[in-house]
Parts: sequence; C-alpha cells; structure tokens
Amino acid sequence: MELTTREQAALGQIEMLIRQGKSETEAAETLKVLLVGEAVLVDKVVRFRHEVAEQRRTIATTHALFDPEEEGEPWYGGPGEYDVFWPDLRAALEADPSWVDAVPSLDEASTDIVGLLADPHSPSIRTRGLVLGFVQSGKTANFTATIAKAADAGYRLFIVLSGVHNSLRRQTQLRIDEQLVERYPTRWVPLTDEQRDFGKPVKALPLLGAPDLRCIAVVKKNVSRMTHLRDWLREAQKHGGLENCPILIIDDEADQASPNAAKDPELDRTRINERLTELLALPRVAYVGYTATPFANVLINPADAADIYPRSFIYALPKPPTYFGSRELFGASVSEDESTTSDQPHDMIRIVPDDEAEEHSTKSLLADGPQVTDSLGEAIRWFVLATTARRVRSGVAKHSSMLIHTTMRVDPQLAYIDPIRSFVKKLGVEILEGNLAPLRDLWEQESLAEPASRHGLRSMSFDELVPALSITVDELKVLADNGLSTDRLVYDHEPATVIAVGGNTLSRGLTLEGLVSSYFLRSSNTYDTLLQMGRWFGYRPGYGDLPRIWTTQQLADDFEFLSEIEDALRTEITRYRTMDNATPANLPVRIGLHPRMQATARVKMHFAIRGEASYSAQRPQTTYFAHRDERTIASNLGAGRKLLEGAKAAGVVEDVQDSRVIMRDVPVDLIRRFIRDYAFHPDSEMTSDLLLKYIDGQAKCGALQVWNIAVMGIQKPKSTVPLGLDAESALITRSKLKRPSTGTRAVIGTLMSKPDRVADLLPAASVTTATTDEELQAARDEDGRGLLVLYPIDKRSEPKASTKGRVALDAVGDLLGAAFCFPTAAQNSEAADTIQVDVSQIQATDDEGFPAYEDLEGSQDEVDLDHA
Repeated sequence: MELTTREQAALGQIEMLIRQGKSETEAAETLKVLLVGEAVLVDKVVRFRHEVAEQRRTIATTHALFDPEEEGEPWYGGPGEYDVFWPDLRAALEADPSWVDAVPSLDEASTDIVGLLADPHSPSIRTRGLVLGFVQSGKTANFTATIAKAADAGYRLFIVLSGVHNSLRRQTQLRIDEQLVERYPTRWVPLTDEQRDFGKPVKALPLLGAPDLRCIAVVKKNVSRMTHLRDWLREAQKHGGLENCPILIIDDEADQASPNAAKDPELDRTRINERLTELLALPRVAYVGYTATPFANVLINPADAADIYPRSFIYALPKPPTYFGSRELFGASVSEDESTTSDQPHDMIRIVPDDEAEEHSTKSLLADGPQVTDSLGEAIRWFVLATTARRVRSGVAKHSSMLIHTTMRVDPQLAYIDPIRSFVKKLGVEILEGNLAPLRDLWEQESLAEPASRHGLRSMSFDELVPALSITVDELKVLADNGLSTDRLVYDHEPATVIAVGGNTLSRGLTLEGLVSSYFLRSSNTYDTLLQMGRWFGYRPGYGDLPRIWTTQQLADDFEFLSEIEDALRTEITRYRTMDNATPANLPVRIGLHPRMQATARVKMHFAIRGEASYSAQRPQTTYFAHRDERTIASNLGAGRKLLEGAKAAGVVEDVQDSRVIMRDVPVDLIRRFIRDYAFHPDSEMTSDLLLKYIDGQAKCGALQVWNIAVMGIQKPKSTVPLGLDAESALITRSKLKRPSTGTRAVIGTLMSKPDRVADLLPAASVTTATTDEELQAARDEDGRGLLVLYPIDKRSEPKASTKGRVALDAVGDLLGAAFCFPTAAQNSEAADTIQVDVSQIQATDDEGFPAYEDLEGSQDEVDLDHA
C-alpha cells in the first residue's frame, strides 16, 4: 500500500500524537476530529501502519522464535519521522569510524526487538523476552539502540540490570551516559551515575508523570539496590504514578543471578530473583534479558507466570561479520579436501603443558606461591610485542590488555603481582641492554604462524618494533582486579597498557579493551561459566593478527565443543521458526550434552528433563577415531564390507563414478545392521542407540525405508582397500588435528565435504562454494532417502604442505569413516541426548490468572551488600 502526500502527512500526525502519549486508537479519533470528513483517509493510514508493523514482525521471525498471542496486534513499524532519541544516536554512531559499518545491522536488530515488545500504550504489558548474543559481541550497543527506539515509541522508564559487579555496572553506566543521556540531557533523567548506584532518589511522581521525560537507571543485581528500586516504584504505584509510565527492564547477563536458584524453587525464590519478579509484577513492565550463554534462562520453570522464562520471544542476534569468536579460533567446518588458507583455524592457541599448568593450580599456588613459568613468560613477552606492534602500525597508543586467569581464589591472584612486576622489570632491562634475541625469535615465529596479510594488515619486521619496546614496558601496569584488591581495571581517556590478574570480576560482561594476550588455565564444569570466561572474544579492528591464547589442551577442546553448542542453539531457533505455531512455550530450546560438563549450575536445572534430539535434516559424522586400536579398526572395516556385500546380494547395482561408487535403494535393515556393528568412538556425537532409535521411529512413519550409499575415493589413489565392491576402494587422506600428545584418539575435524552430502543426487562439479546448505538440504528432502557415506582412510594420511595445524594420521591400520545425511522428517521421531525445560505443566493463564502485584510483596529480610 502506498500513501499520497496528504496521507503521509496524516501518518506523521498520528505518529506525533502517539509519541505524546495517546494510543493508536486515540490518535486516530483525534485526527478524525481535526480532519472533518476524512475518516476514510485516517482509517487507510491506520491500516498502512499495521501493514508496516506486521511486515517488521515477519522480518523479525528470521532471527526469533516468538508467540504472536503474547503481545497482541503488531504495532511498531520502525523509526518514524518525529523520533528524537534514535536518530541522534544513529548520527553519532555513523560519525564514528569504529561504528559506522555496524550501524545497519544494529538498526535492523533493535527494530526487530522493539517490534517484539508490547505496545507501550497497552493497558497491560507482560513481555518476557530473551536476546541471545555472542560473548563480547556488542550486546550493550544493541540494548542501547533498543532503549533509544523504545523511548521514541513511548516507553518512559528504563531499568538496566547490569551484572553483579561494580566494574561492569560502571562500564555500562558510562556507555549509557555517553550514548543516550549526554546527547539529550533535557529529556533524560538519570537515576544513577558512574559512582552512584540506585539509592533513594527524589520522589518518583514528578519524574514519572512528565510525558516528555525519560528516566533511566543502571542498577547492579544486588539485593539492597533492587530493594531500594522496588520500594521507590511501590511508592509511585500507591499514588497512581505508574498508570501512564510503561517500563522496560533490560537484564544484562540475564543468566547470572536473575534465574531462581533456590533449593526448592517451587516453594522459595533466591532474593535477587524475588526482587526481580516483584518488579515484573507491576502492571506495565516489559522484560528483555540479554546473554551470550542462555542455558539457565531456557531452563527456567515455564509454568511460573511470575518468573522470567522467555515465553514471549527468543531472538538470536546475527553474528557480526567482523566478530572474533569461536569459529575464528577453530576454523570453519569444512573437510580437509575443501580446506583453503582462508578457512583454516587461526593459529592463535598456544598449549600449556599439563605439568606446567599444574604449577598454576590453586593447590600449588597456595603451597608454593605463583611463579612466572616458561609459557607465562612467553605470554608476557608476546603482550609487550603485540602492544608495541599496534602502536607502530597505527601510529597512536591505544588501550592494550593482557588477561591472566588461573584460579578463582583471590589471595593467589594478589600473589601474582610481585613476580610479574619483577619479570617485566627484568624484561625492560634486557631491552635497554640490547638483549633482544628472545623477543626477536618470538616475533618472527608468531608472525609466520598468523600472517598479518591474512587479516588484510601490513606486516612488520621486528626491527620496526625495537624503538618503541621500552616505551611499552615503561607504561605497563600490573594489577589484580578482585573482591580484595584496591585496584580496579578502569579504562579512561588515557590509553592503558595493563596486565590484569583476576577471577570472577574479569570473567563476565566486563570488556578488556585491546585484549591481545590471554593466559587462561581456569577450568569449569558448566558451559555458561566457561564461555563467559573467554574474554578474548570480540572485535579486533586493525590487530586481528595479534591475539594469542595460552591454555591447556583440555580447555581448548572444551571451547571447540562449546562453539558447536552455540551453533546448535541458533540452529534450533532457526528450525523452530519455520514450524507452524511454534513458540518458546511449546517448543523449548534443546541443549546438547557433554560427557564431563553440564549446561549450567545444577540449582538452575530443577525443571530440566532429558530432552529429545532429532536427526531430522542433520549430518552426523565420525570425527574421532581410535586410530591405535587394531581390533576396532578391523571390526569397522568388516562392518563396511558386510554392508556392501549384503547390498550386492540384495540386487543393488554399483554406479561407478570418477571418484566414488553409489549404491541406491539399499534396504534399511542393512543400514541398521551396519550401525549395530560399527564401533563409534566414545567421544563421538553419535551412538548406535541414538541412530537406531531415530531411524526406527521414522520407519514406523513410512520414512527412511530405503537408503543410498556412497563410497568415497580419489581418481589416482596411492593405495586401496578391499571393501566388498567389484574393485578395491581407493583410500582418501584425512590427517589429524595437531595435539600436544597423540594419545589414543585422533581428531580429524570435519570428515564430509559439501559435495558429498548429495553425492547420490548431483554431480560433484555442480556443488560450488556458492551452493547453500538450504539448497543441498532441499535436494535431500526432495529425494526423501537417507544417505550413508563411507570414507576409507589411508592410515598414513600426510597433510598437505599448505595445511596448518595438522599432522600425519599415523594409524595402525586403514580406517573407515561414516557420515549420515538425513532428510527433513515429516514427523518427528526423537533420540534422547539433550536436556530441555519441561513445558508439559504449562497452563493457559488469562489476566485474572496472572499473579497480582500485591501477591508478591516478598520478605523484608536483611539485604546484602556487594562490594565486588
């Protein structure tokens, strides 16, 4: 629908009336009075407004799983002509070279999120939403933009719950002040500031009753602070001060402290959760949690209408193109056949030997005190080199940080300070005396490992750095940031060069500006804690070649696993949004399991149940091999031989192609027998039981009755292996990823290449890098048959000379890898290897069934004081 000039003017008048506090209906009626005889025109403008809003909400579903019944009719069509706060913020961001490229995606995502909130003019607002970002990915920027647009749209009071530490609250306050309050000081009323958390501000009524003012508070998640806030709002509520004051609560780090972690959450609440639910019980409050680790949030009791389960929406922020995250460290999921320099893992992880890591364990630190061990010394030298390189390359000094995180105990953290300062002082003397060989060797070694050219940056010789090395050391400060230290990691206008030793205060939310060197040895048995401690994620403009991480192999493996968990969460949301009537309440997000870690703290998983994971549209494959176990190797080759011989005996004909053999319409019983016979590695994502359960469930629905098999090879093999086909099968190469010790497990990364997914359907040459996953899956779905791909793997498997991070497979025998390609299931048959929240107890609640504000008075127990 297009509008004429007169209709566009009428639309502008309606928008202006709405921003003055009228509802859409009231604005339309007012305009009809002003424009006598133009009722048809006004109705058309209202319909246009609805169409735009509906289009926005439709676009939002690209990234969101949401319940359209929760918030009523679509209402937000995006920024309007009479907006004040967002246009000013947008102009400021576009004028900043470090932000200008991110503005379009920030604009789109924040518009989506505001559109998923309730209309601020609604008599009742009960939005419960969750925004899923990435660690250090710009969540603060997103919720700041969301606040600006919501303020333009009519929300009046904004409460930002900013973690549990003063440092994070202060950092968030400074961002809010800079990007919102200071840009429009006559319209924003800050209820907190850099030094002052929420206490006992002036009476609420004069502030909350002024339609042109917007109030904002950045509050630490602390019982005393939230009690002050609750009491202040209750006082306003008594006098009717909240009737025309829609409230938006932004809960940063929403998985920390906010979920109810009481021992019996059906009878009791933790005090911060209790204060939060008291705030949410006000009549017109929208709540949006922001987190990169939503495991606790999607396991909250969904049947508790007072709590923060994201029943309204879950929105997955798209990954920014310049973001430096798990995939940038571990590389893209492509096979060795497809691997190029661009998609190989960045060579930035340095493994600390286990015996050296033990010297930094809490037990050793308490007994012997900390020492600057070999790898820690290397990490400090690299910090000096990388900081100097940034300065020389850009011509200006900028914030530069190193993180040392080995223990959660604060006393050992403080004890690191003197040994590190002594090491830095000695390093400074060596530089002044010209003893530069260790630094030169390290720079040249690391420059070859991760070339600047790969990041589009200028390479620098060591000699270019030498004149500035002493300056870096002279400016370097060493501090501990924890609950006992008097120092705090504060970044102001003067560039800071700092080595920060810490634990919990540096492990969540707080941004370490210019982080280039991380020495990280602290393990965790929960997904969320470990991911949040990875402070090295984020953006590295102009120095993408310089970050390095020193950690153990076990922790590196854990982070690699968690990168897959992150991808799976977003895949879940994407898959659900294509289903009819899918909402967070009837299709809970499922979380994959790890043999050693759990998703979040046990006290946050009271309502988790053993979940159901479907292989629908999935491509599970073997990436772990017991390459030193002769019996397993022989058994797996025997399973493959029995399968192919059985297929031939059943009349299946071989289709011999250039580098593969295809066998079509193989009975499912033969596939089932192969799965039973094949020994999957204990660390594999697949098990025989899970595969068989899924296939049997699909067979009962009439699906997956017949299969295709592809045996992959190469045109000019160096050697072959008998697998039961007419000719021996060519052996392919799959070298293993480099690990500090070989052990009994070989990890090859990705087994299957993109063309292999449709090897039975399309010529290999027709699948290019431009072919999308969706196109390949569409071909599989149209065919309807499952595909089993077998990979005979040469026991030697030397890596290509151009491949980094790989070594020869060096197995005791030729291996057989297996991959499965499943069509999208018409009916879901599941296999339990996940956890999810139990939604079976959810009952529909109407307005009368929602807990009243007075029912949630809460106890007047003694508040706690957090000095962290």
